[in-house]
Amino acid sequence: MLTGLILILLSGHFSGHLARRLKAPALIGMILSGIALGPQLLDLLPSDLLNQADSFRTFAVMVILMKAGLGLDRDKLQQQGSVALRLGFLPGACEMAVVAIAAIPLLGFDLPTGLLLGCILGAESPAVIVPAMLKLKAQGWGVTKGIPDAILTGSALSDVLLLLLFSLLISYLAPTTEDSAPWLAALNQPLLLPLQVILQIILQISFALLLGWLTAKLLPKLLIQQRWAASPSNFPS
Repeated sequence: MLTGLILILLSGHFSGHLARRLKAPALIGMILSGIALGPQLLDLLPSDLLNQADSFRTFAVMVILMKAGLGLDRDKLQQQGSVALRLGFLPGACEMAVVAIAAIPLLGFDLPTGLLLGCILGAESPAVIVPAMLKLKAQGWGVTKGIPDAILTGSALSDVLLLLLFSLLISYLAPTTEDSAPWLAALNQPLLLPLQVILQIILQISFALLLGWLTAKLLPKLLIQQRWAASPSNFPS
């Protein structure tokens, strides 16, 4: 597995540089190198690594989103708060609705399946948006108006909304009796989906606020207690 990880990192690094020299995004080269290393072409990756691909993808998205969060400016975000909310909900919802409406006559889908396709096509890649916005911030483009911060926040909110709707639509199209509560199962399925969306949004926002508040309260105390905050050189390597 270690050999496979080294091969992925090296090939992704060099293919990204090659794509950049060809005036293309580095991510294109990384995707092509991943396809080439996969079982469809060269089949150079061990099966153990492929079986853990979901865990690696989740970890990579966590790192990217943490980098985006650490790069946000709270003052600029407060300045563009309503803009960030609109960027988070309106584009994704409109794309999902347009794709769903177009998929009904063109592909013969029903409305839930069309919405599912809209969630897939409307999702934005943090691997593209986060590095681009952080680069714009480093170069000073739009920083005074908080444009990169608004786009970073809106992109994250849009992905959360579309992923939430995707999981709820999957459970709606392929329901499992084990996961649904009796009082929810008694409701009408068309009425159940919006109720689940509202409940999930409220629960996720509440959990995120609670976790953020606890981290803001406990982390400074830990840093002061360990005397890490007084001298950065005391941080463990």
